[in-house]
Amino acid sequence: MSSSSGTTRKGGYALNIAAAVVFILLALWNLIADASLSTHLLLQSSWATPILWLFLSTWFIGGLFLACFPKRIFITASIILMLRGSMGWPLSLAIGLEAACHFFNAALVSIAAGYLVWLFARPIRFYQRPWFRWQHTAIAFVSWAALGILSFGTTLFGLAATVDEISSGFVQITPRGITFTEKILEKDERRVHLIGLAHIGEAGFYNDLKNTFKQPIEGGRLILTEGVTDESNILPDGFKSGNTYAGFAKQLGLEEQKSFEGRGDESSEQTWADLGVTFINADIDISELHQPHLELLVTLLETMESGDLLESFIASSSVQVSSEQLEEFLLDGLIGKRNDHLMQVFENAYHDFEEIYIPWGAAHLPDLERRFLSEGFSLISEKKRLGIGF
Repeated sequence: MSSSSGTTRKGGYALNIAAAVVFILLALWNLIADASLSTHLLLQSSWATPILWLFLSTWFIGGLFLACFPKRIFITASIILMLRGSMGWPLSLAIGLEAACHFFNAALVSIAAGYLVWLFARPIRFYQRPWFRWQHTAIAFVSWAALGILSFGTTLFGLAATVDEISSGFVQITPRGITFTEKILEKDERRVHLIGLAHIGEAGFYNDLKNTFKQPIEGGRLILTEGVTDESNILPDGFKSGNTYAGFAKQLGLEEQKSFEGRGDESSEQTWADLGVTFINADIDISELHQPHLELLVTLLETMESGDLLESFIASSSVQVSSEQLEEFLLDGLIGKRNDHLMQVFENAYHDFEEIYIPWGAAHLPDLERRFLSEGFSLISEKKRLGIGF
């Protein structure tokens, strides 16, 4: 072997050493960032995962032309990162979202460490690797294209599994569209209907729900409705008037949720009272939120005033808030405090009714289900409705 040839091949070995060191540092950063997060994994604000994606993508592109990079390493690492980027799917189906994501993070660290050990243990094999080989390039290209196509499927399946997990099954993404679940719980011959919904959806979704309230039953029916009041005129005008949701719904070809209380049975001119239906607003006045939560809510709602989805998304992304603050705002403020009030209204009113319906935003319902189950209610059946069709 000539001196120049030996130098060239050792250059390929040096490239592998450099790639291995960067790989293991980024994989460790990714692992530690996720493991040290005090909030839910989906609220992670670290740049570790995107930068690791960028590194592996660059490495993969280099591997198309440089045979000195071993295919088995960067293809395997890309597959693992693809599954991590798909929120741990399909392992998440067995062990949950966060455990699956941590598993794939650890797998990335393991393969990076194994790669580095392999380099030091068998350097002669890398001295002998050529700089270019068309077979290597062909296999790398096919693998790259296949992974790109496959990632669309894993991301969609991962998103569907994640939504199902964090919503406790109240929201599901299917090939038909987004479905919302009604769970019926029973205790002492009283039934509570926890009905998941969104504030924009198909017109038929809301009509079906309204028709459900009209079905004749023995005994009275109580419907605890959602909808914050604003006695102090704090909220932005667009949100109070309904123009914000109406604008979003129009852009998506959907309809905004309207009040269920409007009229009873129009065909027979029966009122809700004639049908044995009682409505009670079980929500809070917005002024009851803790001041930091109220200020953040108003700030976020102001970013939506244009009624344009893209403009609202860009504007809301500029709001500076930590993942801890956001989780506290969502769980303790928008969900927890309002669910506390709903349960108080329920305790005061439910004794006179056999059927109690709670048609609220699906984000509220996992917490409400846990509360009712802890009170001795048991799940007896479920019903699914298509809320948004694809």
